[in-house]
Amino acid sequence: MYDVVVIGGGPSGSTAAEELVRSGHKVALLDRDGRIKPCGGAVPPRLISDFNIPDEQVVARINTARMISPTQRQVDIPIENGYVGMVDREHFDEYLRVRAAEAGADRYTGTFTKIERDTDGTHVLYRDKASGEKKRLTTKLIIGADGARSNVAKAEVPGGDKIPYVIAYHEIIEAPDATATYDPKRCDVIYD
Repeated sequence: MYDVVVIGGGPSGSTAAEELVRSGHKVALLDRDGRIKPCGGAVPPRLISDFNIPDEQVVARINTARMISPTQRQVDIPIENGYVGMVDREHFDEYLRVRAAEAGADRYTGTFTKIERDTDGTHVLYRDKASGEKKRLTTKLIIGADGARSNVAKAEVPGGDKIPYVIAYHEIIEAPDATATYDPKRCDVIYD
């Protein structure tokens, strides 16, 4: 039996799993794996330091953000403390999952299906990615870190199935040279 099963291996889930293991708990980390997340790629310097994020995970350092509205209005927002580190979530998330496993979390790759409770305890049911088999993990506590449209919240939290959402698209490109309207040290966020 696990002390904690963390469902979702993004930055929050993987970090929670790692910290719980380092605090002496028996932890399982369940993640779907194999997808790229467009959100959450900006990491403040304080978190880079607090969570020992290596320099090779930071692909850019930005000092300004520009918000561009659908009507092309622009607002520049200066970044406090000098910069924000930008990470590529495709590689950063896997780095954090591996780090949690190296700390001692048991890592499972599959899709959460539901939570069951019986006299033996609380069980996280999931479909294993490699075999397609239905499996279960028995635990004392569950952390749902599976994103804004959390399947854990949909299953377990009243109103969790009514969370609004937006669709995000991102593209990582090589930054061109600076121009009068473009600063390669700025992150442009386009709402369209």
